[in-house]
Amino acid sequence: MSSKGMAIVDDARVAYRVQGRGPAIVLVNGTSALDVHWGPIIEEFSKSRTVISLDYSGSGETTDAGGALSLKKLAAQVAAVARAAGAARFDLVGHSLGAAIAIQLASASPQLVRSLILVAGFASGAEPRLELQFRLWLDLVRHNRDAFTRLLVLSGLTPAFVSGAGSMTIEAMISGYMSAANWDGIARQIELDLQVDVRAQARQLVRPTVVIGCAHDQIVTTTRELADSIPGAAYREIAAGHLAYFEAAGEFMAAANDFLQQQPS
Repeated sequence: MSSKGMAIVDDARVAYRVQGRGPAIVLVNGTSALDVHWGPIIEEFSKSRTVISLDYSGSGETTDAGGALSLKKLAAQVAAVARAAGAARFDLVGHSLGAAIAIQLASASPQLVRSLILVAGFASGAEPRLELQFRLWLDLVRHNRDAFTRLLVLSGLTPAFVSGAGSMTIEAMISGYMSAANWDGIARQIELDLQVDVRAQARQLVRPTVVIGCAHDQIVTTTRELADSIPGAAYREIAAGHLAYFEAAGEFMAAANDFLQQQPS
């Protein structure tokens, strides 16, 4: 069972997809990402759950009036999509920037969220290494998009994965990404990356939380610190780079399902 829809949130028409049956789980992408970046995760979760995914502003089929993004605005889009899909409460998975959006939503509306799975997340975009990286991304998106995409491949995946994939596969990935990318939207999302600060919200979380770090992450290196800031959060690590689901989908699903099975329905 699968369907598509649009949720109207302020000036945005937010595209979303629903697949599967069972308790609802909402997936929130990272910067510049689409459903394809979840790899096999949507299909795997949908075997036992209703999986809701969305394109928040700046991505995919969603349209809005442009302008600056905020965590509050994107968290409101996630909540509206869940409501439109019929999910009164849901488990929430956030990856990278999506982890910050998930924290924002769970801290502001804990009644909506059963539990949190935060993958490769960060609490502050002002951390010096992250800030350097995001400013470089922004410059490349504005002036050299091919270089930006190649940098994402090099830093988002492990050396073993890139070398094993081979040049033809990597070039096809780069070409496919560049043709599908919403470049103005990506720039707006990166500008938000620089503004992220969910340190206070993380300390206020009251829902069961597991933080999953990527052992070979070259983009976000502060995920363990995020876990340490969340009361009662568990920490797990999988053998992957930042784009975890291309390399360690099985490890991620094992960790996620182990956590979810411990939560009350």
